[in-house]
Amino acid sequence: MAESTKVGIISCSGEEIPAGTVARLATRRTLELLRPQSTVTLCLPLFLAGEESERRFAQQHPTITVDGCEKLCAKRGTEAYSGQVEASLVVSEILGDRLAGCHRSQRHLDKHDEEAVWVVSERIAAAVDDLLQSGRATQEPSATDAAPAAGGVCSCGSGKPAPEGALRVNGREVAIPGLPLIFEQQARRGLEPGDPSGDHLLAAVRIYHPISTEEQSSYRVALVGAYQLFHRRRTAVDSRS
Repeated sequence: MAESTKVGIISCSGEEIPAGTVARLATRRTLELLRPQSTVTLCLPLFLAGEESERRFAQQHPTITVDGCEKLCAKRGTEAYSGQVEASLVVSEILGDRLAGCHRSQRHLDKHDEEAVWVVSERIAAAVDDLLQSGRATQEPSATDAAPAAGGVCSCGSGKPAPEGALRVNGREVAIPGLPLIFEQQARRGLEPGDPSGDHLLAAVRIYHPISTEEQSSYRVALVGAYQLFHRRRTAVDSRS
């Protein structure tokens, strides 16, 4: 399969409910951290307004919609102008009762919101993987067909790529997109540094970065050391605040 295979993701744009905020943040998390090489985002407002490049991409490439609620605005809008979507995800169905603790405004996000975003973004990533592995995402975008939002930044607004970290594994430096964010997530979940953290860190990183069976032990050692350093720096910053 060609490396340039892309899956389009269209997120709900609703700002009046917490589920809409979670949908947008989870979509961005997928684009910037989980699957940056295999996804692009399409802007729903531009799509509905008649932007040809957005609609053409959704017509020619597999597309996933992420709606906040059962109104399915993203799914219905996409199918009205570009045809059937390959997967439709609904935040309220994914989170269930956990959605009750989420906030509508990004200014008030807390640990509960962050966990909800991770849950939904991992579900989106799994849907992307399913499309790639099933062979339904085999078309390559040409220069004229590529969506304006390629590269993990929504055309509705600006955003910086997720930070990248590196590990030294078996004498070589390995870049893992978003490693500091992964560490931060584990720290917020209460994971303490030290050897017992190795299995949890390995399992978390494997979601976003392929690790062969032969190298699992080496990655585990490297992750434990890197997480200890991260934790010390995080504690030092907190103590100065």
